[in-house]
Amino acid sequence: MLIISRSLAASFLIVVCAAVLPIRAHAQDKPQPSTVDDEIQQRVKAEVEKRLKEREARTWTAGLNPQGGGLFVKSPDGKTLFRLYGYAQPTFTYTDRDNGATFQETDFRVRRARIDFVADYDDRYKLFVEVDGAPTDGTSLVEAYAQAAFVRDRHYLRFGKFITPFSTENLRSSRALDTVERFQALNAMFSLPALDVQFGPMLWGYLDPGKKVAYYLGVFNGNSSAGAAVVAGQRGNARDNNGQKEVQGRVNVKWTDALTTGAAFDVDKELAQTLTLASYSGSRFIGIPVVGARRAWDGDLHWKHDRCSFDSEWLSSDFKDSRAKLSGGYVQAAFWARGSEAKGGVQTVLRVEQAEITGTALRGIDGKRLEAVTLGANVWFNGWTRWQVNAIEEHFDGRGNGPFKAGAGWRPTVLSQLQIKF
Repeated sequence: MLIISRSLAASFLIVVCAAVLPIRAHAQDKPQPSTVDDEIQQRVKAEVEKRLKEREARTWTAGLNPQGGGLFVKSPDGKTLFRLYGYAQPTFTYTDRDNGATFQETDFRVRRARIDFVADYDDRYKLFVEVDGAPTDGTSLVEAYAQAAFVRDRHYLRFGKFITPFSTENLRSSRALDTVERFQALNAMFSLPALDVQFGPMLWGYLDPGKKVAYYLGVFNGNSSAGAAVVAGQRGNARDNNGQKEVQGRVNVKWTDALTTGAAFDVDKELAQTLTLASYSGSRFIGIPVVGARRAWDGDLHWKHDRCSFDSEWLSSDFKDSRAKLSGGYVQAAFWARGSEAKGGVQTVLRVEQAEITGTALRGIDGKRLEAVTLGANVWFNGWTRWQVNAIEEHFDGRGNGPFKAGAGWRPTVLSQLQIKF
């Protein structure tokens, strides 16, 4: 009986195990509840991300560029970009009373208050408009041009009203100048007006794939200005009133990452105008009438390494029919004492320059040369706010034919400017 009972018990255990083991194996193969939840969450997350990307692909974006870069609106594909930015430059001037300025010694004014609109498409087409609300005789159209790349990223055609390429310091935006004003010989050309902002077409681009050699070639009306002032019966946005077109060309060569040189020429025929050599205070030193042929050239050199920079430019303009010649330029050294533009810093600047008018047209005028030494500081509070101070000593070699109350000698002028850009 004992033997039979043991046999029955063993048979019973075998039957139970045979029945239970498949059930347990099936239970282990079946996903646990936590695993199912994870899979569902992953599928939901993937679907949400997919729909967000699809939505972003159809959505325009807008924002504010850092460091005073202005507002932007960008298309979903990134090909279309609209930008709106601007800046204001309130300026204080102190000058020697003997300069004969209308404000005598001190003056406050808004030097520039400009708004810029830019539209870019596909890195090939560009529309640019800049308006200045600061001129005393009304709001002026500074620039307005359309540009198209006929070889992508290499060669461009620009047509409209824009800054001409003769001078590299003129090509720099007013918001990026190291000194409050541009050098005096260039300002003398602006007084005609000439070289500054003109109407016409221009080809420009790069002669090599590495963009080491840049070229500019333009044909202009030669009678416009950045302001709204009346010149030769025409305002700054005048139609052409001169049958002789102005031709300008420039070549820049980037020899190394630190060194760049450039050379330019200008050919024009002036209407009857006045060539003026003036103090940085705006007081006229010499003014002579010019008319007819004008031939000009310009050369420049720029070096920058780490915190140090050196810049120099020289121009000469021959008014052959008027028996007069304007020449002048500057050399400048600058050093970042601390910081940078973006993070707030201090840059010191030393500039030495000369400008003179020579020729038989000056017969009977006491003086022909103006020299200046500028010691300046650019204090950047951040990328969009800068304070500039220029302490200037100007030397005149005579009384000239302007409102000066004294003869040759050194006279001080101080220019201070607060710039805010967005």
